[in-house]
Amino acid sequence: MSKNIGIIDLGSNSIRLIMMRIEANGSYKLLDEIKETARIGENMGPERVIKLPAVERAVQTIKLFQKFCRANKADNVYGVGTAAVRTAANGVEVLETIMRETGVSFRILDNEEEAYYDYIGVVNSMDFSDALIVDIGGGSTELILCRDRKFIHWTSLPFGAVNLTEEFLLSPLPQPDELRRMEKYIKSQYATVPWLESAKGLEIIGVGGTIRNLGRVDRKRTRYSLNVLHNYRIHKERAKEIYHNLHDTTIDERKATPGLSKERADIIIGGFAAAVSLVDFIGAPGIRISGAGLREGVFYEHLFREWPEPIVDNVTEHSVQNFMDLHQVRRHHVEHVAKLSLSLFDQLRTLHGYGLWERKILRVAALLHDVGNVVSYYNHHKHTMYVLLNSRLNGLSHRELVLVALIAACHGKIDLKFKLQQHSDVLFPQDGNLVRCLGVLLRMAENLDRTEAGVVQDVVCTIKEKEVQIDCVSVENADLEIRELYKKVTNFNKVFGTKFKFPKKDTP
Repeated sequence: MSKNIGIIDLGSNSIRLIMMRIEANGSYKLLDEIKETARIGENMGPERVIKLPAVERAVQTIKLFQKFCRANKADNVYGVGTAAVRTAANGVEVLETIMRETGVSFRILDNEEEAYYDYIGVVNSMDFSDALIVDIGGGSTELILCRDRKFIHWTSLPFGAVNLTEEFLLSPLPQPDELRRMEKYIKSQYATVPWLESAKGLEIIGVGGTIRNLGRVDRKRTRYSLNVLHNYRIHKERAKEIYHNLHDTTIDERKATPGLSKERADIIIGGFAAAVSLVDFIGAPGIRISGAGLREGVFYEHLFREWPEPIVDNVTEHSVQNFMDLHQVRRHHVEHVAKLSLSLFDQLRTLHGYGLWERKILRVAALLHDVGNVVSYYNHHKHTMYVLLNSRLNGLSHRELVLVALIAACHGKIDLKFKLQQHSDVLFPQDGNLVRCLGVLLRMAENLDRTEAGVVQDVVCTIKEKEVQIDCVSVENADLEIRELYKKVTNFNKVFGTKFKFPKKDTP
C-alpha cells in the first residue's frame, strides 16, 4: 500500500513543505512542495526573542500546510525547526503554540543534526567524492566537509541571509562600506573553522534557497538549455559577477532580475555575499547546486530506517531502479535490451574505442528507453526523451542526462541534429558521434528483443576487415528479430565505417 509523507521545515526565512509518496513497490517521488516566506527570525534583536507577528505568520502558514497534508491524505507529517527556533529564548514556547494551534509537532534540530540531514539529502542525490557542502539559511550557515562521500567535519556559523542583512545592510541601496564590513565579518567567521583549511580547492555543493536563487539567475543569464537546477554548476567568476552586479541595485530592481525570487530580493545580497566569500576563502572552482537538502535528508532517514545507515551505495543505480519502478517499465524487456546492448558494445570495442564511462551511459539509456510508454505507446521514444530531459535523475551530470535522453530516444526517429544544437551548451563537440554510435547499438538490441520474449539470448560478433557479422544465439526461431534488425538498423555502416552482415541464427 502506498503512503504519503509530509515534511515541514521551519526555517528562519521560509517555511517549506514537501509531500513525498512511497509506492507499494518501494519506489518514491516528490508529489508537491510549498514555500511561504514567514520570516520568523526577523527582528529578533539581541534578546533573541521571536516576535508575536512572526509567530502568527508561522501559525497561519502551518495551518495552511496541515490542511494541504490532510487533503493529500498524508500518513505522517514530520516537523523540524532550525536556527531561529534553536537560538531563540522563546523557541520552545513558540513550538508549543504552533502545536496547540495547528496540531503539528516540531522537534528542534541541534547544529549537528541540521548539518547531518543536509549531508544525507546531498549524498543520496548526487555523485561526488570530496566536496564542501554549504547550506546558507536565514539565520545560520552550515558547512560539511566530505571525503570519499563520508561525513568528516561540520560546523554551524551564526549568520545567514536575514541576519546579515539586518546587521550590515542598513541602507535601501547597499553602501560600499556596508558591503566591506559584511564581507570582512563573513570571512572572519570562516577563519574560525580550523578544518576549513583542508577544504582548499574543493568544489562547493550548495543547499538552500540562497544557492538555488544564485543558480536560477545564472541559468537565465546564460540562457541555459536545460530546465533542471539539480546538479547545475556555476563557475566562480560567474557567481562573483552576479553578486557584484547586484551591489548597486534597489530592492525593486532586484525583484526584476530574471531568476531571482521577489520574496528574497531584500535579503539576497547578504546570502550571495556568504556564498561568494566562501568560494574565495577556499579557492573553489565554483558551486554545484543540490536540489535536495535538509527536508530530503529527513525523508531518506524515514525511507531507509531499517538500514544501518540511510545512505545508498550507488546514487545513479538507485535512482535508475527507482525510476523504472515509478514508470512501471517492463523490466524483463529493458534488462534484456541492456544486456544485448552491452554485449554489442563490448564486442565492437575495437571499432568504436569507447570505455567504461560510455558503457555506463549506454546501460542507463537502455534501461530507461521505454519510460515514455507512461505517456503513450505512440511516439514513446519522444516521450522518453522529454521525460528524461525534465527529470530528477540523480547521480548524472547534466551532460550525462542529455546523452542518456538522446541515446534512449534513438530507438525511434528524432531530429538528432536539432537536439544536439539545442543542447550544445551542455554537450561536448564530439558527443554527436557518441550518441549516433550508442544509439545504433541500442536500436539493434531493441529490435533483437522485438517479441520481448528473450528469444535472442546473446550475440556473437565477428569483425573482419570491411565487415561485421553478428550471429544470434537463440532458443527458438528468431526470424522476426532478425528481420526487424535488418529492416530498421540502416545506419550501422555509416556510423561504424564497416558493413553490417545479415545475422544468422545459432541455436545452442
